[in-house]
Amino acid sequence: MRVIERDTGHGVVEVEVEDSDDLWHLYNLIDSGDTVCGYTLRELKVSRGGGEERVGRRRVFLCIKVEDLGFQSFTERLRIRGRVITGPEDMNIQGSYHSFSVGPRERIRIFKEEWLSFHEERLKRAATRERPKALIITIDDQEASLYVLRDYNVEGLVSIASHMPGKYVESVDRSTIRSKYFSSIGEEVGRFLQRESADVVVAGPGFTKNDLAKYLREKLRSISIIEETASCTGEPGVREVMNRGTFSKIMANSTLLRDSRLIDELLGRLSTKPNLVAYGREEVRRAVERGAVDALLVSERLLKTIAPNERRAIEDVCKRAEDHGGKVYFIGGEHEKGKQLISLGGIAALLRFAIT
Repeated sequence: MRVIERDTGHGVVEVEVEDSDDLWHLYNLIDSGDTVCGYTLRELKVSRGGGEERVGRRRVFLCIKVEDLGFQSFTERLRIRGRVITGPEDMNIQGSYHSFSVGPRERIRIFKEEWLSFHEERLKRAATRERPKALIITIDDQEASLYVLRDYNVEGLVSIASHMPGKYVESVDRSTIRSKYFSSIGEEVGRFLQRESADVVVAGPGFTKNDLAKYLREKLRSISIIEETASCTGEPGVREVMNRGTFSKIMANSTLLRDSRLIDELLGRLSTKPNLVAYGREEVRRAVERGAVDALLVSERLLKTIAPNERRAIEDVCKRAEDHGGKVYFIGGEHEKGKQLISLGGIAALLRFAIT
């Protein structure tokens, strides 16, 4: 994301979307009640025969008061809906509803009454160009599944069946079936890499993964392919790969892996050292006031759904934690580990010492 203007002191930031990842950052950055401005297409209507008739669309500059947002990665568009508060006077549309459909290479201005620290962190994260990304292929003799691991989540792309019959079935040209299987996988990998750059990891049990890696290296010579062993395929296999040392190096700057490690530490302490963990707003607040918090974990999904006064209260807790030398981490709510934090109330802390 390219930040064109940044004046958070006056509550305004103007940004240009560079890729689909930016849309996810904007979805988390923009809150209900914010004002969003930008160029958009608005339908033109004329009165005819006692009713209104659509006669085309016009490019206009509008500002809306945001009421809701919608994001789907496969559309590469972010929908921002709200009532028009500023627009061309000749169109007489103030107070009516309008939806921005924001995509790559488009600009918007965002006005907030208050930019809190988690907004600032999200904006900083969106503006950085260090966004590790990996395409993971889990494979065995029967099926291959492709997943993309972005900075913020794991997204399943496609599953491909091998159509290989059982090993006791005779009179089958297994070599031809296997070749078609690998070819189908290679086509999907090639299509993805034309859209996005990523490291490729091939994982699974047995030797099929090694044969696929060799095939991909011959067909897609410009890409780097890493082979990893996993005891299973699908999402469980992806979770295994995420814990591998080689993969951790690829995604060293990944927020997703950072979040996963923090939540694993939290859950581990809950099992073995529960007195060194606090969770829930009230318990965390008491720990912060005692100066016991080493790391404060706050769910971005929680912040997205609560009222502004509640967000400000949590922001105050974050500032106090930092004043006592603690670190604050805003945890994404779209991946498995983030959902586990939500189940604990959306806020938790790793403590330096036990409190009573």
